[in-house]
Amino acid sequence: MDGARSGGTAEATPAPHRPAAEQPLPRRPVTDPRQRAVPPRPPVTSDVAPPGPPPVPCRPRAVRVAALLCWAGALAAVLGLLAALLDREALDARLTATASSGDPAATAAEVADAVAVTVALVVGAVGLGVALTAGAAALAVRRRSWARWLLLVVLLPTLLALDVAQSTVAGDADLDRVALVVAAGCLLLVPVPLFLRSARAWYRAR
Repeated sequence: MDGARSGGTAEATPAPHRPAAEQPLPRRPVTDPRQRAVPPRPPVTSDVAPPGPPPVPCRPRAVRVAALLCWAGALAAVLGLLAALLDREALDARLTATASSGDPAATAAEVADAVAVTVALVVGAVGLGVALTAGAAALAVRRRSWARWLLLVVLLPTLLALDVAQSTVAGDADLDRVALVVAAGCLLLVPVPLFLRSARAWYRAR
């Protein structure tokens, strides 16, 4: 009877209740590690210019050609003057004949003095003009833009001195005359490459 009472009054034991804190966490989806996005690598270069002076651009070919023409002209002028001075007897004879025909009343001493002064003036003018032209060209080659205009200024009297020299102190087919003509041609072409587009861009980049 007690068993029946206990059987009739017995109730089902409820399942233990878990608190909210003990609820199982949701499972994260498992992904293939090979499919994960690779983070971008940091750049290994920088757009910031390194400290120090900016790099110097290379000298363009036109400027180098101008330098070669200048030195070739200066060398030809020096060779022409040396050839004329080494053949001084023939030079004095030509100038004496020219001075005597121009002034028959002049004495021999006066003619000799005039010849000596003429030779000194011609040689000095050519030497000074070539030196100034070479100096201006050297400044232009060293990236001095204003030196190009200085070169044009000193080049005109230098060419005039070379023309006078080749017609005064030299004969028709002598080595000194040929050298002076070559010098005038080379120096005349020196400013041309310095005003080309590549040379102008090189000067502006300074």
